[in-house]
Amino acid sequence: MTNSNSRNTETDADTAVLEKTAPTKARHIAKCGVLTVRREKSVYEAVAMMVKNHVSGLPVVDDSGIVGIISEKDVLRLLYDLEFVQGAVEDYMTTDIVTFDEDDNLSDICDCLAENHFRRVPILYEGQLAGIISRADIIRTCNLTFRSHMLAKQRDRLETGPLANDVMNWGLLTVTRQTPIYEAMEMLATMNVTGLPVVDDNMNLVGVITEKDMLRLLKDPNSRSGNTEEFMTEEVVSFNHDDSLFDICDCLINNNFRRVPILNRGKVVGIVSRADIIVYILKNKSVIFGRRRTDLAK
Repeated sequence: MTNSNSRNTETDADTAVLEKTAPTKARHIAKCGVLTVRREKSVYEAVAMMVKNHVSGLPVVDDSGIVGIISEKDVLRLLYDLEFVQGAVEDYMTTDIVTFDEDDNLSDICDCLAENHFRRVPILYEGQLAGIISRADIIRTCNLTFRSHMLAKQRDRLETGPLANDVMNWGLLTVTRQTPIYEAMEMLATMNVTGLPVVDDNMNLVGVITEKDMLRLLKDPNSRSGNTEEFMTEEVVSFNHDDSLFDICDCLINNNFRRVPILNRGKVVGIVSRADIIVYILKNKSVIFGRRRTDLAK
């Protein structure tokens, strides 16, 4: 089992990797070739451009550069207040706009978009409109960064050895000490499982109730009215979420139970069964058996 200090070290290392690989400046993600509308154009032309291009706002420009923004909110207010809207874009645009330079930090733009009602900001180069960044652009970029990092971690794990995290089933079935035994029996019979973790109100593992426990209690005619805690097994083999999958595999090979609960800080977060490991090995056999051959050759 990995101690908390090593987990913190791994987290710090992961953070450092993300900081190195993540884009940091506005120019790294700003969309170029921005759709704009001139201030003298009809407001209806601006509305048509937003609808056609599925955008929620348009930078308004003239020969000097960006002079404002017209947004869905501006348009909705107009159409709600007036049946017929006449005039040019400049009559309805918002002139109090926030802009950023292409060398500004992406983190500052993220803070700005998180703290204000608008969804996008214009990006300038030497005072002229050069691009635009929206909330969606930042989310999309961060998602790609995190996804790439997680895929790299998965590849590293295959080389160094998979962990319980890589295989375990989340959202597992559990019962409490007070669960009527007939409910536990029904769950085993209908959910195609051979055992259920028994947890307290904080999801701490306190035992397990298995098929074998059920068969024993059927000999007792008074057992039908009992609760799970009367029949559960309290001595349970469990593993931490960051324990080696090879250790779990050895455990399930050398014991009669078919699955083990997986814990995170003492709380049940998943379960790993023999079948789960078989499926994982079949999906990753070239890497796993290649690693085993390398280990044997040493």
